[in-house]
Amino acid sequence: MNPELSFAQNRLDQLTEQLLSETPVTGDIIFFADEDAGGVSGASWRFEDEDHTLLKDRNFKFMLMELLDTLIQHRAGEGHTNTLHGIVHLEKSLPGIQWLTADEADRELIRIQGE
Repeated sequence: MNPELSFAQNRLDQLTEQLLSETPVTGDIIFFADEDAGGVSGASWRFEDEDHTLLKDRNFKFMLMELLDTLIQHRAGEGHTNTLHGIVHLEKSLPGIQWLTADEADRELIRIQGE
């Protein structure tokens, strides 16, 4: 496995295990990086209302944003500056991350908003 993906995936796995271990939540978070500040500049959360409330109540939203800041800084430090944006997908609380360019993230946001 790609070490860069493994680093991010391991952290996502730890976070979801800690906060969502017995709760099946499914949805997507599209996030955008502020390359100058080295963190998340915005995110679009696509979940059912009930799941969205649960993510807020369990502090998952805040903790994921903190983790994404760390992962973005890590990627930038490793020289992956063209793919600092992305999607976190939860499928029954199992996380996955896909790193994207800004254009790819914009297209994905438009696609998801159209659904």
